[in-house]
Amino acid sequence: MADFSFDFLHNTPAPKRALMLLGIVALLAGGFTYFIYMPKLKTLQRTERKLKKARVTLHQTQQVASQLPKLEAEIARLNIAFKKALKKLPDSKEIPALLLKITKLGKEAKLSFNLFQPLGNRNRDFYAEVPIDIEVQGGYHAIGRFFSQICAMPRIVNVYNYSLGDYKLTADGDPQLKARFQAVTYTFIDKPEPKLKKGKKK
Repeated sequence: MADFSFDFLHNTPAPKRALMLLGIVALLAGGFTYFIYMPKLKTLQRTERKLKKARVTLHQTQQVASQLPKLEAEIARLNIAFKKALKKLPDSKEIPALLLKITKLGKEAKLSFNLFQPLGNRNRDFYAEVPIDIEVQGGYHAIGRFFSQICAMPRIVNVYNYSLGDYKLTADGDPQLKARFQAVTYTFIDKPEPKLKKGKKK
């Protein structure tokens, strides 16, 4: 094994020894900084970034959690409103009874029907519009009551494109006229469940 001796330092001038000492310290400091301090610093910086991100996520989560009871109450309110809306939309089996109800209201108002023509359904998304072209004849106030009774039905029925005409007086002096309009109700579209494809037999 080699025998290291530092006797040469005794013969080296003091300024040179000081420079050599500074060089050794600088080398050690550089090695420590490069191999130990810098990696630790990068790890610390990554940890601080993760911590900051975690704090932001925690704050956002706390905000959402604080709003959760309010959101749950709003969802419950919307579910109740949706169920009420469902009751106002007849299904396809109820449409004939609804049409009979409209004609009954017209007859009770002492109106005569010149036209009662259901048209083809107009599909929208999860529901379909069911339009009916109607023309009635009778007194002005009777027609007004008929419109009011239609709009007050438990099921949703809207009146569109109405027109009044052929005004005349009866022998008793009662005003008579014709009213033509389109009554539109709505029904849910019954979408069939998708059929599963059968695997081919080998």
